[in-house]
Amino acid sequence: NVVSTGVITIPLMKRGGYPTHSAAAIEAVASTGGQLMPPMMGVAAFVMAELLQIGYAEVVLAALIPAILYYAALFIQVDLQAARDGILPIEKSLIPRLLPVAGRGGIFMTPFVVIVLCLFRWSLQPETAALYAALTLLPIGFLLGYGGDRLTLNSLAASFVKTGKAGLELLMIGGAAGAIIGVLNISALGFALTSELVGIAGGSLLVLLILAAIVCIVLGMGMPTLGVYILLATLVAPAIIELGVPDLSAHLFVMYFGMMSMITPPVAIAAFAAATLAGAPMMKTGWQAVKYGWSAYLIPFVFIMSPALIMQGGALEVALSFTTALFGVLLVSVAVTGFLFTPIAPAFRIVYAAAGLALIVPVYAFAEAPWLNLAGGGLGAALIAADVVRRRAQPPAERPVPATAGE
Repeated sequence: NVVSTGVITIPLMKRGGYPTHSAAAIEAVASTGGQLMPPMMGVAAFVMAELLQIGYAEVVLAALIPAILYYAALFIQVDLQAARDGILPIEKSLIPRLLPVAGRGGIFMTPFVVIVLCLFRWSLQPETAALYAALTLLPIGFLLGYGGDRLTLNSLAASFVKTGKAGLELLMIGGAAGAIIGVLNISALGFALTSELVGIAGGSLLVLLILAAIVCIVLGMGMPTLGVYILLATLVAPAIIELGVPDLSAHLFVMYFGMMSMITPPVAIAAFAAATLAGAPMMKTGWQAVKYGWSAYLIPFVFIMSPALIMQGGALEVALSFTTALFGVLLVSVAVTGFLFTPIAPAFRIVYAAAGLALIVPVYAFAEAPWLNLAGGGLGAALIAADVVRRRAQPPAERPVPATAGE
């Protein structure tokens, strides 16, 4: 994902004024999140549904709110960084009009609509939904095309060859992962790791989750997505489940931290690939990616604490947990960026972070959680109001000036 989209997005961000390492980190975090965002999650989500013997739609629904929070944190930080550094928006004259663009490219949304309808409206199997979505592209490609180019029999045949090669790669990865799992099961090493993790944690779920997160990141370094998930689902998820965590929550937890190995130094392959495209320092890009992706290191702990964030609970519980978490993500992102409407002093950044973390705690997590949410919400509202007042009192000359593109 990073290589295919980064060649377009990274130069655009650099031209807009983002530093090279920031542009690369944004691309790495955004592309990594594609494996976590419904409805078209990565292949690991399909494997998860098979392992847990549940419908793919259930996995998608469970992953929706954490993915929204992940991208909300990224978007807020990128937007606040632009305001902080004086990165100006694109001139209105250069922005294409919505209707003409939608008229030319809207046809490409058709397969996504078909997949969503097949999965959620007609409850079809994922492979059947994907087949129907692919079939809808054939008449579109042959009859309409795009930009004057239409699908031909030669290009269709080439797509079959390309798909076959991609399928072989997945088969090889799955086969290798299966061999590893077989060895672990025969030798009982998987059971031994589960016992060791539970034993070291001493029965504490929080300690176990911290250990599991570290193990997931280390084991996931340098591995492809499918292999990462299969390995972690076999080695780490059982330890979390043993302490009473629901299966789906445990598997989403290990999947998240497995994906975070892609942007976590020292072996952050997604961040380093983006850094190569941008011509940016690799380690600097990696740590910047960790900053942009901070929510993915926290949210899995939250949905283990209270499954409302993965749609496990009543509608009111889910809505309240999502609303407070979204406000909390805003406040923590302000703390990480150090800017809202005006620059935030270091001491106040700590206060913003504390208020945000208090809000991210699900309202039904424990008896005192509602009071913690109220305190965080009140403190956050007061901080934002104070910053608005400071902004209005600030002379224009003291406001941020535009940064030079590519700095």
